[in-house]
Amino acid sequence: MNSRIMLALVAMLAPVALSAQSNQDLQKEIENLKIQLKAVEEKATAAQEVDTRLVKVETKVAGDNIQWGGDLRTRFDGAQEHFKPYQQFNGFMATPSGPAAGMPMLIPPTQVPAQDWTNSVQWSTRLRLNMGITINENAKIMGRLVMYKIAGGADVPTFNGSPNTIATSFTAGQVPATDALLVERASLVYHFPAVASILSIGRQNTTDGPPLEVREGSERNATPQALAVNATIDGIGWKFQLEKIGFPDGTLLGFCYGVGYESGFGGGGAVKQNQTVVGMNFTGFNGTNPSAITPQVGTIGPLKDTTVLGAMYDMPLLFQIGDTVQSANLYLGYNRLGNMTDIPFGSTINFPIPGMTPSTQYVTATANLGDMDQVTATWKHKIGDQFTYFVSGGYLKSHPNGQSSQYGAYWNFPNAMPAGYPTGLQQLSGFGGLMGDANHSETASAYYAGMRYDPTPTLGFGLEFNHGSPRWFTYTPATGEYTDKLGARGDVWEGYIQWQFAHNASFRVGYIDYNYTHAFSGWQIDPAAMPGQSWEASYNLNNNPLLQYSYPSTVKNYYAAIEVKF
Repeated sequence: MNSRIMLALVAMLAPVALSAQSNQDLQKEIENLKIQLKAVEEKATAAQEVDTRLVKVETKVAGDNIQWGGDLRTRFDGAQEHFKPYQQFNGFMATPSGPAAGMPMLIPPTQVPAQDWTNSVQWSTRLRLNMGITINENAKIMGRLVMYKIAGGADVPTFNGSPNTIATSFTAGQVPATDALLVERASLVYHFPAVASILSIGRQNTTDGPPLEVREGSERNATPQALAVNATIDGIGWKFQLEKIGFPDGTLLGFCYGVGYESGFGGGGAVKQNQTVVGMNFTGFNGTNPSAITPQVGTIGPLKDTTVLGAMYDMPLLFQIGDTVQSANLYLGYNRLGNMTDIPFGSTINFPIPGMTPSTQYVTATANLGDMDQVTATWKHKIGDQFTYFVSGGYLKSHPNGQSSQYGAYWNFPNAMPAGYPTGLQQLSGFGGLMGDANHSETASAYYAGMRYDPTPTLGFGLEFNHGSPRWFTYTPATGEYTDKLGARGDVWEGYIQWQFAHNASFRVGYIDYNYTHAFSGWQIDPAAMPGQSWEASYNLNNNPLLQYSYPSTVKNYYAAIEVKF
């Protein structure tokens, strides 16, 4: 550009110079112009080189500002499951004759004998990429991407009665799914030094919380205690640093708010009420004409958002007994789960209506069932560099609103019915209400204890035990093992050995023994008690219960894994 301007000036001045000066003077002017033009071109080239170097530097600085890390785990699992005798629920049929002709009667359930099932080889791969971006001295962005896949497994598992076989946002990255990278964490974290507080907005650090870091041999990875929440949650959190008012260094008091189910998606959509298939209508079925069984379309909504309002208190302690330096942590947590639904929006295979097409079913919440209080506490104590133990406990109390899940089996009763009989469409069986009772408050509890001994910096031995009462529930779809551990209704033992054979690389072997006492582990909803029985007796796996889906009584799981951190 500068060269063209200078040449244009030369062309414009040339006639004047020719008329006023001699050829010799003109030649000198041209030489001077060439010198000036060369100088301008050199300056332009230098400016371009500086600009190019600045772009490279800025690009490199931006790239260096993103801190990457993560871990890769390849795991082998083998399992043996034992099922005690139970009665397989087969639905209803019309009473063929007598005073109750045409009325529903239970199709004689199939008596399923005790049986064993073995899956001797299951490989899985889990890749987690951690990302941190420093925006300024007070702000940063934290994220984690996860790929967790069973080798040769279906993208969405076939529904088997367990809640973690429904693909929802809670299970993103926590249970095996596809080979896609899923966003497990993504939040803006801002520090306010003036008020000693930290604000976090986005997909929160709500997975792999304390005390799971003990068995991993790592530092704390999340805010909520694992016995309360170990799922992917979106929301906002605000923590206050209390050491400035006399508490031990690192003491935090935090509050959080999140949405567990967004009623604008799935059930409600863009209208207050919607329809979806919620079960099967057995009217007219006589045991031999399956074509008479038709899908039951239910009207759902208006629904409210499921919300989580929580509080947490963390207090670290550092002290010395004799010559041994010891550290401990006290974690306290409370969550108010509001307007809980039966099932969040998600997808499964062949659920809830087997045999329907397409095979992949999209399910949604059908009703708000009530509220729940959740209280947890954990004590973790590390003695020196070799021994750590923890004790964690949880307590639940439900506040049902009288509503039950609409998923189930139905019957249309005629209007002209004898006294004492229902009329119209009636639900005869279903998933039930909050903690198995839609009308009365229920409670549940659990505890979780463990220890780890590291005789050398590269070798660790661990032992853990957890117990859940018959109605126990926690937002924990999985903790990275073969099947859900902390949500079990019954007893679970785990022992493991971890050997770090190279820098940031370790080999882990372990064994987990599950002993379930009651059906429906992992669910916040349960069917009502059978007539004439208590709920605990109705679904005790030792009592030959009537079940729509089978539940194992024991699972023997052995595993080996290569774990690499980078």
